[in-house]
Amino acid sequence: MAKDFQAQQGLGGEVWVDQRRRTYRHLGFKRGPGSTVFSLATLRHALRAMRKGFRQGTTQGDPWQQGGVLVVRAGGEALYCHASEEAGDLAPTAEVLSAVRRAARARAG
Repeated sequence: MAKDFQAQQGLGGEVWVDQRRRTYRHLGFKRGPGSTVFSLATLRHALRAMRKGFRQGTTQGDPWQQGGVLVVRAGGEALYCHASEEAGDLAPTAEVLSAVRRAARARAG
């Protein structure tokens, strides 16, 4: 999944994935069905995605773990963090890519 995102966005460098979800817990990313999966907000996100032509495929990984994005510069400085409040709460792509580009410039310079 991370490699697909990297290829779609034309990004070089490394993309790391924490399969044991230690980082999720450390950053306080939400997990569980409650309000993070079964809510009106999640329904709105699902309808928005369907209107754009997206359909739910096979779930990969833990279906209860809410996602997020963390961009870290070489040396360990966090440049961007977005923790999803519920399923479908996506980080704004422009903000993520801006942080990734800042990290890449710092690495190159």
